[in-house]
Amino acid sequence: MLYYILWPVIWIVMRIIVGLLGGLRVENANRVPARGAVIIAPNHISFADPPIVGMTVRRPAWYLATDEMFAIPFLGPLAKIMRGIPIHQDSPDRAALRRTIDLLKKGEAFVIFPEGHVSKDGRLQSIQAGTIMIAVQTGAPIVPVGIIATDRLMPPHQWRIRHAGRRIEIRFGESISVERLTGGLKGRAGLDYGVRMLTVAIASLSGQDPYPDTTEEPAGAAQNGQTVAERGGIRV
Repeated sequence: MLYYILWPVIWIVMRIIVGLLGGLRVENANRVPARGAVIIAPNHISFADPPIVGMTVRRPAWYLATDEMFAIPFLGPLAKIMRGIPIHQDSPDRAALRRTIDLLKKGEAFVIFPEGHVSKDGRLQSIQAGTIMIAVQTGAPIVPVGIIATDRLMPPHQWRIRHAGRRIEIRFGESISVERLTGGLKGRAGLDYGVRMLTVAIASLSGQDPYPDTTEEPAGAAQNGQTVAERGGIRV
């Protein structure tokens, strides 16, 4: 109940703050299904990402967030009220994953940052296979999201807010079904395929090179002249 009371208040406050500090442009927010299970998967460049993404999603959503945040006075309790679920980083957190899977199976929406950490330089980090695994286990489609310029509003790993100097952009991509996400493959091969597809999709939406440290696509990413994204139905 408290969530539904606070959500519109926080939405208004965030809109005012973001509007005064650079503005906001949202593209294709209607690509998030109005009902049913869905995973919303953005890149992660600032601690400001969760509330800003939250105010652009047109339905109540849950969030996976690092457990360190829940130890911060005021912010931790607020995060719990706003449907945040703490998860241990860089180690299996079966309790958090079970709760996430259970909620998705009940038709809830979840925001999961598949990199697992805030990027220190704004570049897309390696996508973790856990997000793909959750999608496979629940049948939830993934909506990739590109976030641009929140690191100008709140620099990486800082809580200091400043004027962004430009509009922040939140770009929602096309929903990707589990079948497309895995390319019809099973087990580890399907997870790896999904990681590559989601990497390309998020990089395209956030205006980045999905594989900046190599001139070639990873093994299996190209076949018959098509990229992973093209074979899965996402053009980049």
